[in-house]
Amino acid sequence: WLYRFSRFAMAVQGALIKFQVQCPSTKPDEAVFVCGSVPQLGSWSPQGAFPLATTPKVFPLWASESLVLPADCEQVEFKVLIQKADGSAPDAATWAGGENQSFEVPKSSGKQAQVTVSCVWGEPEVTIRTKKAAAAAAMGDAAKEKASAGGAKGEAAADDGEDAGESADQVGELKKIVGRHTSRAFGMGSFSHSSGPLSMPRKSSRHLCIGNDGMLNTEMSRTPSLMLVEVEDLESDCKAHKAQIDALEREKLNEVQRRMPSGSLLANMKEIIAAADLSNVVLLQGFNWESWRAGGGDWYGVVKKNIGVMKTLGVTDIWLPPPSQSVAPQGYLPSQLFNLDGSKYGNRESLEGLVKALHENDIRAVADIVINHRCGDKQDGEGRWNQFTTTGIEHRPSFAGVMDWGGWAITLGDNFSDGTGENHPGQFDGKFDAAPDIDHGNKRVQESICIWMRWLQLQVGFDAWRFDFVKGYAANFVGHYCKKSAPAWAVGELWCDMAYDDNGLCHNQDKHRQDTVNWINGTDKECTAFDFTTKGVLQEAVRNCEYWRLRDSNGKPPGVIGWMPTHAVTFIDNHDTGSTQRHWPFPDDKVLVGYAYILTHPGIPSIFWDHVFDWGEHHRSQIVELVRARRESGIPVDAPVNIQCADADLYLVEVGSPP
Repeated sequence: WLYRFSRFAMAVQGALIKFQVQCPSTKPDEAVFVCGSVPQLGSWSPQGAFPLATTPKVFPLWASESLVLPADCEQVEFKVLIQKADGSAPDAATWAGGENQSFEVPKSSGKQAQVTVSCVWGEPEVTIRTKKAAAAAAMGDAAKEKASAGGAKGEAAADDGEDAGESADQVGELKKIVGRHTSRAFGMGSFSHSSGPLSMPRKSSRHLCIGNDGMLNTEMSRTPSLMLVEVEDLESDCKAHKAQIDALEREKLNEVQRRMPSGSLLANMKEIIAAADLSNVVLLQGFNWESWRAGGGDWYGVVKKNIGVMKTLGVTDIWLPPPSQSVAPQGYLPSQLFNLDGSKYGNRESLEGLVKALHENDIRAVADIVINHRCGDKQDGEGRWNQFTTTGIEHRPSFAGVMDWGGWAITLGDNFSDGTGENHPGQFDGKFDAAPDIDHGNKRVQESICIWMRWLQLQVGFDAWRFDFVKGYAANFVGHYCKKSAPAWAVGELWCDMAYDDNGLCHNQDKHRQDTVNWINGTDKECTAFDFTTKGVLQEAVRNCEYWRLRDSNGKPPGVIGWMPTHAVTFIDNHDTGSTQRHWPFPDDKVLVGYAYILTHPGIPSIFWDHVFDWGEHHRSQIVELVRARRESGIPVDAPVNIQCADADLYLVEVGSPP
């Protein structure tokens, strides 16, 4: 792009016009232009349209350099369009829908006016900001600047900080980008020979090139070429390059997330947070009930030091503890949700460093989302702890008030309610007496939670969700929160009572797993669920040598994996059932038998931290071998199961399809 100011501008009485457009819809070789009713805007011809520029830091904000319009123009009509950045295909330009937009050119009053015209792609509203400045000073050295063919230096997007919204989110100078386009995710076109942190290194050829005549081509053999590098090296470089681009994209979206329509924001987030292939997922719960005591107050640092072990184990995802400030040190009585420095597991800087290291090792970070309840940090006039603040994100004014709730955010009838809420708990909602139950039917509550969850993804880098205590609020809300964020995948904790009779655990647990399937369907299948049915049946079978329990009346596995394996997360223990709480522990001497089952069966297997890191090398090595066997066998999440024998002391099964 080549931008030039007209040198006669200083002599013309009129106004300096700058355009700003929020537009996330461009492709890598496209740019945003303004076309309008005056010759300076092309007189409605795309060939003469006025160009705008962007950078990775400010995208999707596009800004133009200053354009001089004489005062006699008065009313100017315009439209925004997208076309090839070099203007080579004006007939293929995409025009914004709706009626023409317009602005007035201020009349001269001795000083030249500076006007900033702002709008959003596809929306009719136009914002006009005007200020006065001497014509000569307004132009200054800017009239002499030239932009290179590879990019353009634009104007600051916010005039002296006016209406910028917040210091941390202000749009800075549009810096020159050399050798690549800046729109969206940059794509493969980013592999250029430009210098800078994102350029790919060239490698010298170590190959002998033989021509069609069978003779050695000595010239080609000593010529460096990207086409002659090892395929593995090229794949590695591409992967690292994409990771850099995704990190830049996260940073960029984080800065503008409160000033973008949520639909556009989510579309961009899905470009950098790919949906997980659940057939390849091996989840590790990365903490236990006492982890907050370890690491000198920096559990995140402990986890980071063990990433190498996770790689050896074959872990693809790690479920991290609740990240927010909490009344209880374990994190399950959250209060100030944005306050990540108040966590007993470590501060925000340490958490972000851990997530970055996980991404560098191809491991996704799963956030523990505790939103059934929330502890107030202030009391109301009646002494009830039902006042909540946004404490923890004061440095970003655009988030002001997002989590500032009162008694209106609590379900009616709750001990902490002041009677101003909108909804009673749902018919099947479980009660949590230790803290105020949140009214998820309240639209303001929903919006606040969605903003917080997207912030966790863009600020911290979380990729996926684990929803705590989902029996406390309706499944459709979990589905809504998944749709309004962009998780690679999600899992919910629906822990309900199993069926017992006088002889102990009943063989038939169809109602128990049906409740789980109903919940999954209630999320619109946006979320998987922990398979508590399989855990309960499996631990009873191995404890009492009753392997007949592992086949239901239809010859299928008796848990959720027998009915809906694509949405079933199998596990042996977690921080509640095992660890120091031991509310429902798997028999210690049968843990490896349990892993032999879940790691060879369909579903999404989850491994508990203690069994890998606290129970000794033998347990760890055996689990490593089981994960390796699962990988080498290619067991998919929905693998067919043919149970050939399930009696008192023998279980024989064929998993997968024969070759």
